[in-house]
Amino acid sequence: MIVQASSDHYADIVRIYNQAVVTGSQTADTKIVSLEDKLPWLSQHSGTQYIIYVANIDDEVAGYLALSPYRYGRAAFECTAEISFSLDTNHQGKGVGTGLIAHAIDRSSGLEIESLVAMLLSCNLESIAILE
Repeated sequence: MIVQASSDHYADIVRIYNQAVVTGSQTADTKIVSLEDKLPWLSQHSGTQYIIYVANIDDEVAGYLALSPYRYGRAAFECTAEISFSLDTNHQGKGVGTGLIAHAIDRSSGLEIESLVAMLLSCNLESIAILE
């Protein structure tokens, strides 16, 4: 089941993000982050245009996807969002990422988002494959 993230999901989102940090090939962060570190980013996703979705499997957060501002403050990009996602290592390769992306694309027009942009490290072959 995919739902809009609430503050109840924040600890799981940070836990999954830190799994990606540890791999060294999925994020641009090189150090584990705390919930406090991520609070400004998390609070930026109020649900009016920019939002975080979580995929739940058996009452466990299996992954998340964020629609974030792209080049914030530039009027030409007001209807563009950056898409980013991370999956719990126990749920990779099970279609969770594909489901989250399809869900976000389906909901984008209701959020007045016309274009999605993804920024990936070239070594992040798994995410590249999902987006292709």
